[in-house]
Amino acid sequence: MGMTKTILSARWYKRLLATLAALLGLAVLPASAGQKDIVIGAHEAGSRHYVYGAAFTDLLTKYSGMTGRLVGVSGSGVWLPMMDDNEIDLGIDSFFGLYMAYKGKKPFTKPYDIKLVLVGGGINVGFYVRNSSPITSRYQARGKRMASEYSGAPNVKIYGEAELANVGLTWKDIKGVPRTSIYRGMKDDFAEKRLDVFYASVGSGVTRQLDSTIGIRFLGLDTTPKALARMRKVYPAMVTKVKKDSAPGIRSDMSLVYLPAYLVARGNLADDVVYKVIQAAWEQNAALGKVDKKLKSWTPQGFVSPQASIPYHPGAIKFYKEKGVWTASMEATQKRVKGN
Repeated sequence: MGMTKTILSARWYKRLLATLAALLGLAVLPASAGQKDIVIGAHEAGSRHYVYGAAFTDLLTKYSGMTGRLVGVSGSGVWLPMMDDNEIDLGIDSFFGLYMAYKGKKPFTKPYDIKLVLVGGGINVGFYVRNSSPITSRYQARGKRMASEYSGAPNVKIYGEAELANVGLTWKDIKGVPRTSIYRGMKDDFAEKRLDVFYASVGSGVTRQLDSTIGIRFLGLDTTPKALARMRKVYPAMVTKVKKDSAPGIRSDMSLVYLPAYLVARGNLADDVVYKVIQAAWEQNAALGKVDKKLKSWTPQGFVSPQASIPYHPGAIKFYKEKGVWTASMEATQKRVKGN
């Protein structure tokens, strides 16, 4: 309780200072160019994004001249407000959730001042069941128990809505069970059969553990044009093929949603700090791939993308211009996402 009061008091004090600065017409300055610590927000342990966050924390500590620190929480619904309070410098999450946060679209209640640092490789996500479950198709999810929302990761409800729409279902067609986190408590829910259908990323720590102890089975998408169109009415989901036995629970060839990841910075993070982050990721890129094979897809060639949905940070643009990869196409992308 004492620690909670201290954190709340600190946040209240920071907001008070920001309000006074605004009233007095004072500028709120970016973080110091001599910043020594850099804090990364990500999903909690057991998730793919936690692995990515840990890899970047280690990379920045070794190669950027700054000390990285990872804060694993239940989702961007937690670390984005912390970023607003300058308690988080960088964050990792899937592209569409961060786009909604930047725009202040549902399920987020306000726009967040975040800027893109780089586009990373993504994760496949989807519904899975116990391997012994009689459920063999997503169409059999009607009337079943599923986690319907995660207070720490509100954007995941949109993803679930799209996955249900793929087979012509809505949240009204299932028995929704609210949860705080995607991963915390999942093992107990699974072992004690509190839920029938689960949602997670392929290859996450939790799904690996559950498959090794009990056995899980992912359920592939319906890839007919009509089914994909239903899903993409919810959000512009990307779909990729996943090979049998390529990850725990993938017991046949199937297609699943693919979510590219964004590494973002708070908008007022100093340009030179962001520059150092990208410099480390660019020049020491091989170090990322050694942490986890999925990070091998986080290559400099993909850091800059004309399909970006939020603006790049000025410090990132400076680095990319020096490397000659910030093209006229990227300038057009930046204007498009900024609404210019």
